[in-house]
Amino acid sequence: MLPKIVIFGRPNVGKSTLFNRIVKRRAAIVESIPGVTRDSVSAKIIRGKLEFFLYDSAGFFGIKFKEKLDKDILDNLCTIIENADIVIFLLDSRIGITPIDFSCADFLRKSDSKVLLVANKSESTIQEKFSFESRKLGFGDALNISATHGVGLKILEDRILEEIKLLNKQNINFSSAEHYIKDTYRLAIVGRPNSGKSTLFNSIMGKKRVLTGSKPGTTRDSVTDNILWKNNNIHLIDTAGMRKGSKINDKIEEKSVNSTLNSIRYAQAVILVIDSTMDLSKQDFSIASHVIQEGRVILIAANKWDLIKNKLEVRKDLHDKLDKALSQLKGLKILEVSALKRKGIEDLMFQAFNIYKKWNSKIDTPKLNNWLKHIQKRNSPPLKSGKVVKIKYCSQINIRPPTFIFFTNIDKSISKTYQRYVLNSLRQEFGLDGTPIRIFFRKSKNPYSKI
Repeated sequence: MLPKIVIFGRPNVGKSTLFNRIVKRRAAIVESIPGVTRDSVSAKIIRGKLEFFLYDSAGFFGIKFKEKLDKDILDNLCTIIENADIVIFLLDSRIGITPIDFSCADFLRKSDSKVLLVANKSESTIQEKFSFESRKLGFGDALNISATHGVGLKILEDRILEEIKLLNKQNINFSSAEHYIKDTYRLAIVGRPNSGKSTLFNSIMGKKRVLTGSKPGTTRDSVTDNILWKNNNIHLIDTAGMRKGSKINDKIEEKSVNSTLNSIRYAQAVILVIDSTMDLSKQDFSIASHVIQEGRVILIAANKWDLIKNKLEVRKDLHDKLDKALSQLKGLKILEVSALKRKGIEDLMFQAFNIYKKWNSKIDTPKLNNWLKHIQKRNSPPLKSGKVVKIKYCSQINIRPPTFIFFTNIDKSISKTYQRYVLNSLRQEFGLDGTPIRIFFRKSKNPYSKI
């Protein structure tokens, strides 16, 4: 596998800012409030011929905790540190060494990971007192950086790459165990708060990778991880719950929602998780519509299905409401799952790959035009100002989503009703149910035949 490098330290020392600097984009939410990061956020970094995974971890607050969420955060941290090859132990040089920093050091000494001590917020010369205090942690001299201003990052990255090369010399093969495919399948999990997104993410991963809880809003950052499923590499993304815009009154939640929207934009397929025990809401439809507008493949995971008693009635109600609210996407797949009990997961993943293949498919032009002749014979376009309208030719001009252009003999002659007829016939003929499709009509001469 690729080397795993974790940024670690107490809350509010600048871990997420450093993570974003190295990743070179805003992948983690940054706020001056301690404890914003809860799950570990990861990104694959490529520097020349060397590659590694970088993790932004939750702030370490000691081994005492007040509530279950704190314990879950600590358990998650333990797992991340145990699997790390290198740990960047980040300090705040402005505040100095604190008792929690010493607790962090004790925590790290229990692992076998290589530790790089880094002093952040070092815009000015660090006082000798801080340098002396930092040595007491037992990890040597600290590298001085400013994550906010980018000072010292080149030296830090060079040091990281040196450590990776040393690991390679120790005959640790980081590439043979990874099955990375150039076309990595980016699959995002979205939905309202507390619908079971993180539980589904963990269920697919086969381990507790992200925090879960009955309290809405547990997930803040979009958390990513890789899994090999039937020889296919999946880049799985767990996102923060999306509430109605008028209910967002928190700066952190606003950033969480923006992170989710970006995850949808850069995903290839999206699983919308709904809570089967609750009625569908306008927010469920709003999220689905946003995914469709982005041109992404979507399927519905009806979670907590094991708790439903009148399954036939609920199933019919779900299909009726979704067909009515999302009429632009006929044949939307609804998979009945229990993320907690890992029921229906295999079928969910199979369908996710199936609709992805359709979204990524190209239809031969001769097949398209044979189909076009057939549907016009069955139902010809309405007249335009008393003139006969014909669709002369069609071609698929793009994939992801499938995009088609139709050439007509008269400009702006195809009614909205007939466009829906063409779209629905196209879905039915070529098995594109549940796949977003874009169609365009344009006046043009057919270069291949005279009509």
